[in-house]
Amino acid sequence: MKIIFRLTFIFIFCFLITWRANAQMDDTLSLEKYKFIKTEKNKIENDSIALRPFYEKLYELEQKKTNRVNIAHIGDSHIQADIFSGTLRQHLQRQFGNAGRGLIFPYRVAKSNEPSSYKTTSPVKWESKRNVFYEKPLPIGISGFTIETNDSMAELDLAVKNQPGLNYSFTKFTLFHDRGANNYDLTICDSLNCERGIFKSTDKTKSPFISELKFNKPINQIILRNKNSDSAHQLSTRIYGMLLENDSSGILYNMIGVNGAEYRHYSMSKYFIEQFASLHSDLIIVSMGTNEGFNKGFEDELFYRQIDTLITAIKASNPGATLLLTTPGDSFRKSKKGRVKNPDITAAKETIIKYCRNNTIAYWDLYEIMGGFGSMAKWFTAKLSANDRVHFNGRGYQIQANLLYTAMIKGYEKYKKSK
Repeated sequence: MKIIFRLTFIFIFCFLITWRANAQMDDTLSLEKYKFIKTEKNKIENDSIALRPFYEKLYELEQKKTNRVNIAHIGDSHIQADIFSGTLRQHLQRQFGNAGRGLIFPYRVAKSNEPSSYKTTSPVKWESKRNVFYEKPLPIGISGFTIETNDSMAELDLAVKNQPGLNYSFTKFTLFHDRGANNYDLTICDSLNCERGIFKSTDKTKSPFISELKFNKPINQIILRNKNSDSAHQLSTRIYGMLLENDSSGILYNMIGVNGAEYRHYSMSKYFIEQFASLHSDLIIVSMGTNEGFNKGFEDELFYRQIDTLITAIKASNPGATLLLTTPGDSFRKSKKGRVKNPDITAAKETIIKYCRNNTIAYWDLYEIMGGFGSMAKWFTAKLSANDRVHFNGRGYQIQANLLYTAMIKGYEKYKKSK
């Protein structure tokens, strides 16, 4: 647990405060001067078999035979900031169309770091929990985070920011929350404070956790307010996540990131698998392994089982989805001699690759692409990493996204030629 606190503290206060990148695509990020990056290794392994269904859906989207491809990206602190995943989202949406901002969580209201592409605020305090603290109360759902308030007058404001060439206004708002007689009703107002709808806690819906509202024109700001319709029974509002969509065809890229998270933490989250299935993902990217590589006494067999537990559950509840696992990048750890190379990260990445090969799952080996064991020192010298030499800075994450996007498109173009 100390490791989780240490990594989270360093990440938030040494990186995010000093870098508020907007995760936009930067065509000036040339790799020519970064000779240590092994671009010849930048490819997705096993994709010709494992990613064929996903490539086919991209092809159908291009041919206008379908109007939506859903991608979900699950991860740890490398993902929560949404610079890596956000840059990849923008690449794909500019290429294939923008179907909306996707899944978000009010991290700021939960007193955690929030992506720069939206902002959430609230005038009241909310209790919060992330999945790494599994022994604490509050169940965890789709975002790996949960917030809750007992304040009958509470409200939560959401404002979404457009990105260059991408309009993230939304025409459909989906709230993942607890519904039932003990939960407050919620009114949804726009930026002019006009009521646009109400989620009644006892209304029948397709899911005990989902309420939906459609707008007749795109908006980029809403206010959620508690409405106490039954003071004798309604006691709280508990929120797991929010989904923002528009009416356009294209890619919907959903990011789920939790500082300090490991594979096992998502498996232990009470409602995660059930709620996650409602995203109807065509491709599920899983980017974890860093925190496991910092656990004392790393055991590859135990880690293998933890990977299998989560992936098996995801596959069972998302039978139409294809999977892509990414390995953690190289990183350093603290010692009495200062920051030193971490061989357990090597073991963690090898375990992920072994699992993928044994189960015919596609994988992208960031560890080897960035240069292999000890390569984080070169990324740090090149000013591509944070001072902790575990996380990257904005430019470093953008480069990773550029690399993964290139590998995905390379695989997709090869697939098209084979048709």
